[in-house]
Amino acid sequence: MKEKILLNEILLETTMSALRKKNFDVVCADTPQDALRILTETIPQDSSIGVGGSRTLDQISFFDTFNVQHYPNYIDRYEAGISAETKREREISMLSADVFVSSCNGISQTGELVLIDGNGNRCGGMTFGPKKRIVVAGVNKIAADLSAAMSMAQNRASVMNNLRFDTKNPCTITGRCMNCASTNRICNVTTILHRAAPAGSILVVLVKEDLGF
Repeated sequence: MKEKILLNEILLETTMSALRKKNFDVVCADTPQDALRILTETIPQDSSIGVGGSRTLDQISFFDTFNVQHYPNYIDRYEAGISAETKREREISMLSADVFVSSCNGISQTGELVLIDGNGNRCGGMTFGPKKRIVVAGVNKIAADLSAAMSMAQNRASVMNNLRFDTKNPCTITGRCMNCASTNRICNVTTILHRAAPAGSILVVLVKEDLGF
């Protein structure tokens, strides 16, 4: 629909401008395939690579390209058969990787990124340690301001993740965050990236399509 395309262009332009003013590097990708190409052109073959769990990365076929077969220093926390201890060790090693790749749960038109995490490994990788951090997000992640981005993250992304993992938490019944005290709660760490520090250490790849939730 013409109007949606025009609206998306406006959202992308205003958000990219705001992010750049806050020291983020930003590029726009027309398609998921373009986003993947940007990543392959940006990340050197010999880099150690950490990754945060992400439906968006699934949708751009990230894991088909970025794995130990193609990138020997890729840190694979999803390897079949590894113990919980080994998985945790690999998650910790990601905090000192050359590159950490993730998505986020909300982006404000005022230039902030919102992430909500279960155990904090993704939030940790996006805030400190890795030399380069890369966020891939669809245009559907953009909200008007920080408050709206937070609400989007809590009441859409978090609810959808709870449904995906079949947690039976209250939000899977009400359709909105209930700030529950469930033992199965997966929304335990919330991080807001107000600016990129140091400048240029975070690349945001915005895609002109809906990706993730």
